[in-house]
Amino acid sequence: MSARIYLNLFLAFLLVLCGCSKPGVVIKRFDYNERYTPSSWKKIVVLPFTGEKKFQRTAAEWFSFYLQKQPHYSIITPTLAEIEIEKSGMNIPEKGFSSQEARQAARLLGADAVFTGDVETQKRAKSPVKILIQLIDVKTGEKIATHTIGYPSMVFLWDNFQEYAKLATDAAGRDFLKVLKGLAEGRWIEPPAEKRTVQLP
Repeated sequence: MSARIYLNLFLAFLLVLCGCSKPGVVIKRFDYNERYTPSSWKKIVVLPFTGEKKFQRTAAEWFSFYLQKQPHYSIITPTLAEIEIEKSGMNIPEKGFSSQEARQAARLLGADAVFTGDVETQKRAKSPVKILIQLIDVKTGEKIATHTIGYPSMVFLWDNFQEYAKLATDAAGRDFLKVLKGLAEGRWIEPPAEKRTVQLP
């Protein structure tokens, strides 16, 4: 009888551990150029994300989908950007576009600004899924905003990287919608920290 009780307690404990899979957003860093003066942009391109191959394409497309919710700028998707980049003979780097490479790719599509993104995953880390996104002015080369965002793992038995990648992309998309609105209106709107945000070193 006691063995059955211990077994039931153990199973209940496992369910509790597996249920801890909805952590709060971790905004590790959001930097922006306060001296940048918003210009008359018309087109913004989201380049294919680099980094973790399992999530780079999904994260890039989902991020560009978010940006299309705003009415201020025309958004060129990563898929279209990839086609044009390959036509030109350029290579998509495995780990992050340099500012020069990003601007060169954006010019192929007649874009005024460009988003680059890099997805990183690391098991048993404070933030097992981390996404770095940068917004760059094509004409001047200025880095307007750099956003590093991730999700911490609260799962003790396994890490649901697919879910964390989506949650991190959702949060980045929401924040940059505010940024683009601010730029279109000639002002800055810094994404507010959420109540459950944790600052990591």
